Amino acid sequence: RRRDLIAGSVLLLFAIGWTIAVWLTVPAGYGVGPRAFPLWLGVALAVLSALLVLQALRREAAPAEAGPVEEGEGEEGKAVTPGRRLLTVATVCAIIIGYGWLMPRLGFMPATALAVLVTLVGPLGERRPVLILGMSLGIALGAWLAFGKILGAYMPPGSWFSLF
Repeated sequence: RRRDLIAGSVLLLFAIGWTIAVWLTVPAGYGVGPRAFPLWLGVALAVLSALLVLQALRREAAPAEAGPVEEGEGEEGKAVTPGRRLLTVATVCAIIIGYGWLMPRLGFMPATALAVLVTLVGPLGERRPVLILGMSLGIALGAWLAFGKILGAYMPPGSWFSLF
C-alpha cells in the first residue's frame, strides 16, 4: 500500500531526526541516564518504521494473489467510516487525558491498569475477560517493574490511596 510506504518513510525521517536531537542535546549521565529512554524510543521507532517501509515495498512488488481488499470494512464485517475512525481517535485521546488526570490521584499501577482495560474494551472492542484482566494487570505490573524498579524512575503513589 502506498499509504504505508509514505507513513513509514515520514516516521523513519522523524525517528532519525529525533534520535540525532536526543543524542546532541540530552546529557548521557552514568549507567542508564536521562538520555537512554528517549534515545531508545527513537531507535525503536526507526526500526519499526523501516519494517513498515520494507513491508510496503514487498507488497507492491508481489503479485496480487487474492482479490482486492475492501477499503471500507473492518474486522467482523463492521463498516469503517470516517466518523467511526474519528470517534476511535477521540476515544483514545480521552483515555490518554483521563490517564494523565488519574495517575497522580490513583497512582501509577491502578491508573495504568484502568487505562489499558478501558482501551481494550472500548476502542479495541475486546470481550474476553481473561485476556482483558491479564493484559491490564500484566502491562501495569511490567511497566512498574521496568520503569520503577529496574530503571529507578519515579512512579506516582497516588493521593487518594496508595498500593506501594
